[in-house]
Amino acid sequence: MKNADLAKFIRKDILKMATYSPAPYLLDLKEKYKCSEDDIIKVDQGENPYGSPNVVRAALIRVKNIFNRYPDPEYKKLRHAISKYVGMGAEHIMVGSGSDELLDLVLRMVTKEGDEIISCPPTYGMYPMLIGLNKGKNVCIQRNTDYTLRVDEILKKINNKTKAILVCSPNNPTGNTVTEPEIRKLLNTGKLILVDEAYFEFSNKTFIPLCKEYNNLIVLRSLSKWAGLAGLRLGYVIMSPVFINEIMKIKLPFNVNLTAEIGGIAALNDLYSIQKKIKKIISERERIYNSLNKLPSLTVYPSEANFLFIKINGSLSKMKDYLEQNRIFSRYCKEENSLRLTIGKPEQNDKIISCLKNVKEYKSYYNTKE
Repeated sequence: MKNADLAKFIRKDILKMATYSPAPYLLDLKEKYKCSEDDIIKVDQGENPYGSPNVVRAALIRVKNIFNRYPDPEYKKLRHAISKYVGMGAEHIMVGSGSDELLDLVLRMVTKEGDEIISCPPTYGMYPMLIGLNKGKNVCIQRNTDYTLRVDEILKKINNKTKAILVCSPNNPTGNTVTEPEIRKLLNTGKLILVDEAYFEFSNKTFIPLCKEYNNLIVLRSLSKWAGLAGLRLGYVIMSPVFINEIMKIKLPFNVNLTAEIGGIAALNDLYSIQKKIKKIISERERIYNSLNKLPSLTVYPSEANFLFIKINGSLSKMKDYLEQNRIFSRYCKEENSLRLTIGKPEQNDKIISCLKNVKEYKSYYNTKE
C-alpha cells in the first residue's frame, strides 16, 4: 500500500508553528555527562530546589488505595483549599494540569480566528504557541529597556480585533512586576486582561483582589514553583463565575490527576513550612544579586521571582559552554543575549557565583559578541 502524504491532514498553521524548546530533563543530563544528580546544578526551569514538601509525600503514602477511581471532576475539595488561600469564593476558581493548560482553555473559550492577543516580550515562550494554536494573532509590544511595560504603546495598539492583553507578573524571564496603576489602565479598556502570576509567592504582589472590582480580569497561578509540585502539574485560574461555567464545558472531565489533587491540598494546608523555604530562596536571590551585580562581564537585573535575569556582555554561546562544562544548566534568551538563573540551594549558588566571578579568566566569553 502506498504511504499517504500525512502532512495534508495537518492544519497548515500548525505545520508552520515553531516547536517550543523545553529545558533538558535531569535524568538525560545525568546520562549524557555520566555523573550523579548531585553533580548537576539544574537552574533552568524555575523549580524549587528544596523539593516537594514532606506533607505532600506523607499524604500520598497515607492515602488509601483509591487510584483505581477517577477524581472528582469538579475538584471541590481542592478548589475549597485554594479558595481559603487566595480569599476568593470557590465559584471563581478552576484547576488544571499546570497553568499552561488553563491558559490554553481560556484562549480556546474566548478566541476566534483573527482575534488579536497582545503580549509583551521578552516573556514566557509558551504564549505565542498557545495564542496561535487557538487561532489568535499574537501582537507583540516590546518592553522598555528596563523591561517595564510600555502601557501607552499597548493602549495605542488596541482596536476592535483586540480580544485580550496577556501580562506576566513577575515576568518570566526578567523577574520584574507590573504596578497596580498599570493594570488598572489596562482593565479600564474593557478588554480581557490575563495576568500570569506563576511566580507570585516570591514577590507577594497580586492582582487577585481586583477581580472583585473588574470582571474582565483573569489571574493564572501555579503550584509548580513555590510549592515544589512541578512534577505533579497543578495550576489554577481565578475569574468570573460566568467564565468558570463555560470553562467547565470545554475542559476534559478529569484534567487533574488524583495524586496532584491530594498533593495540592496537602501543600495548601502546610503553608508555614513552604513559606520558610520561600524566604530562603528570596534571601539567596538577593545574595547572588549583590555578589554578581558589579561584575563587568554581566548586567544583573533586580528580581521579584525565584530567578535572576542576567545579560551577558559578550558571547552567550561561549558562556553557555563554559557553565555547562561546570555542570551548571541555565535557561538562555538569545534575543536578549541573556540567561535566566533559577535560585538553587546555598552550596549550588556558591559554585555559580564562583564560576561567574571567574569568567574573567576566559576573556573570549565576554570580549566577543555574537
